[in-house]
Amino acid sequence: MVDRKIVKDLNPLFEELLEDRTRRLEELLRFEQDLIDAIPIPVFFQDAECYYLGANSAFATFLGVDLESLPESDLYQLLSPAAEEKIRAIDLKILRQGGEESFEGTVQIPGNPECPVSYHKSVIRGGDGSVVGLATTLFDLTEQRKIQQKLQEESAQKQAILDGFPGMLALLDREARVLWTNNSFPPLTVEDNLFCYQLFHDREESCSDCPVLKSLKTGKVESGIVEIESVSKPNEKKTLEVVGTPIKDINGQVTSIFVMGRDVSAQIDLEQQLRHSQKMEAVGTLAGGIAHDFNNVLTPIMGYAEIMRLMAKREGEDGSSSQQYVNEILMAAKRAKNLVEQILTFSRSREQKELPQYLHPIIKEVLKLMRVTLPATIEIHQEISTECGKVSIDPVQFHQILINLCTNSAQAIGDAQGKLNICLTKGERIEDGGEWVELSVADSGCGIDKAIQQRIFDPYFTTKEKSHGTGMGLAMVHGIVSRWGGKIELESEPGKGTVFRLYFPLAEMESQAVVGEGAIAGLGGNEHILVVDDEEQVVKVTGELLEALGYKVTGCSSAQEALLKFAAAPDEFDLMITDLTMPYLTGMELCEEAQLRRKDFPVILCTGHANKLSEETLSAAGFSSWFTKPVSLQDIATTVRAVLDKH
Repeated sequence: MVDRKIVKDLNPLFEELLEDRTRRLEELLRFEQDLIDAIPIPVFFQDAECYYLGANSAFATFLGVDLESLPESDLYQLLSPAAEEKIRAIDLKILRQGGEESFEGTVQIPGNPECPVSYHKSVIRGGDGSVVGLATTLFDLTEQRKIQQKLQEESAQKQAILDGFPGMLALLDREARVLWTNNSFPPLTVEDNLFCYQLFHDREESCSDCPVLKSLKTGKVESGIVEIESVSKPNEKKTLEVVGTPIKDINGQVTSIFVMGRDVSAQIDLEQQLRHSQKMEAVGTLAGGIAHDFNNVLTPIMGYAEIMRLMAKREGEDGSSSQQYVNEILMAAKRAKNLVEQILTFSRSREQKELPQYLHPIIKEVLKLMRVTLPATIEIHQEISTECGKVSIDPVQFHQILINLCTNSAQAIGDAQGKLNICLTKGERIEDGGEWVELSVADSGCGIDKAIQQRIFDPYFTTKEKSHGTGMGLAMVHGIVSRWGGKIELESEPGKGTVFRLYFPLAEMESQAVVGEGAIAGLGGNEHILVVDDEEQVVKVTGELLEALGYKVTGCSSAQEALLKFAAAPDEFDLMITDLTMPYLTGMELCEEAQLRRKDFPVILCTGHANKLSEETLSAAGFSSWFTKPVSLQDIATTVRAVLDKH
């Protein structure tokens, strides 16, 4: 039997041990709670029945609630009511099977009801290894999702830039091997192991002046112009502006290079056309100067021949052999005058005003030029009617149209024997009651395939090699003809040649009286005319032509001298005929000075540069009329008489 006294003495000791163990257990629990609270990631615990046991302070902060209020809450309703059944099923499966599982979902928190999180759940085992509960860790994915979205947006922007770049893009490594290309190249794989010169040029060795390799060596941005084979058209070459941009690491070493290739073929073609246009403009300026001097030479030749013919007629020697020689001189001089006009027509850089013109003389002049230009293997046949009437055109542009069509036909014939037929007739087509003039250009060349006939008038479309065409010729022809109210039709068949038919509306013409040579005598007069030109021969022959018509003439080879004589006696003169280009004082300035001293004083311009001035400009400058050098007797008689009668 236990001694009661001993038991009584041991009770205080047991109580003290029990209190100590309780205190230590509470301290351990507080330590464990402090340890859990020290974890910065939200963590909560559940028992084997999925009931809430506890959580760390990061969990309460994340949810925005007090930690003491959580035991009274339904955890599933608190975290994600919409996914309650799904999450509970996952928890029960883990408790039943053991192990751990991660998945993504959302959690409701104040200010962000759909906060994206990642759940990581694992079982808690007791001392005997049995499952006693669950530990769940939450990872906030808000910032990660924002970063992912930002990266996706930036990636989409970069891809849009790469896809939208109108050229070739490629990324190369340090050895100039291709790592990546955009869709301007055929699809590539890393296994292709191509170098840049194989990618761009399909060559087995690099170019000596390759800007890509220069950039790799220098570590700087390098650019250059290269010529490559077209990817879409193997037989066509392209001109590229290539830029190599090195990509460096943090130590400044080149790790790769980004290459941009921009197609500048059209720009190069336009630059060549501009240089050609500037060259033609320079030729036109030179031709204008030559024409002016040549017209001054022709003026006395034609003038004295006209005087000799007029004197012979008055003396009754019309049929003499000398008169025949004079006629031949005049014919040769007129041909020379027409030749000068053709040179000026071809060299003019600006468009002229559209005026009613006969087409047949222009066509014949063009065909003379084409005969010496085209190969002798091409026969030129022409059927040119002179009874077609006039058409409102710019003769310079009509030259361009016909030369372009003839050249196009010659290229279609090539080196073989062939024929070129030019036909001008009164058109059979009548639309809206109007009449048409038809011009056809036919060749026996290779013809045009049906598949491309609808595109031949498109700008820059051409089937020729780069050095033989720009694709603008037929587009220009179509544009000019349409602007004049005309139409163009095409008939062609491969192997059987091509026919271009151009239709122009007939111009409405006012009836004009034609003055014959026999009426020249009736166009004279006795008025006093002041003739001004810096070429003495021109002054002399013009004066003698006017004197032959009965006029009184005062000639001056200086504009300043003429102005002094006119200022001394302005009422003594009835008319002034002046050149345009003279030293110290131009014809326009002389006209202005004369009309300041005598208002409405009639002035006629006689010049070899009439193409530089429009009728509106001449009229605004005060000129009553004008004619071009070399002037014929009939022209000067008709013009002078008309101006004098008007004033």
